[in-house]
Amino acid sequence: MSRKKIINIEIELLLRDASNVLSKVKDRPVQSLTFKVLLGVINLYILMGFLLYLLVKGSLVEGINTDFLDQGYLSILNTRATVVLVFLMILNISAYYNYGFKYLSTILFIYMLNSAIDIAILFSGFSQIAERPYFSVFQLSRPLFLICLIWIAIVHKDKIKDA
Repeated sequence: MSRKKIINIEIELLLRDASNVLSKVKDRPVQSLTFKVLLGVINLYILMGFLLYLLVKGSLVEGINTDFLDQGYLSILNTRATVVLVFLMILNISAYYNYGFKYLSTILFIYMLNSAIDIAILFSGFSQIAERPYFSVFQLSRPLFLICLIWIAIVHKDKIKDA
C-alpha cells in the first residue's frame, strides 16, 4: 500500500470514531432560539456590569460623582460583582450540561432581586441619575434582567420529551 492510501484510511477511521462519539450526545434536548437569545442577553448584561465595575474601580470613568464610592459602595460592588460573575460561570456550565439550570436561574433571580433592593435602600441618598449615570442605567435596566431570568427558566427544556 502506498503511504497516501494508509493516511487516507487512518483519517477515515478517525472520522468514523469521532462521529460515533458525537452521536452519543443525542440524549440532550435542543434548546429553542428564545433560550439561546435570553442566555446571550444574560451573559451580556452581567459582563457589561462587570466591565462597568472595573472601569469605576480603576477610576477610568470621567464625569461622575465618586463620593458614593467612599461610603462603602465599592466594597459592596466588589463582592456583588464577584458573586454574580461566579453565578454566570455556573449558570453557563449548567446550561451546557443541562443539569439544574432552572434552580440556578431561580437562585440568581432571588439574588439579583435582593441586590437591587439592598442597593436601593442602602444608597438611596446617592441615587441621583445625573451624578452616576452609568450605574443608574445599569440599575434601571435591572427589571428587564429579572424578567429575562424568569423567562429563561420557563423556556428551558429539561428532558427530551419537553423538546
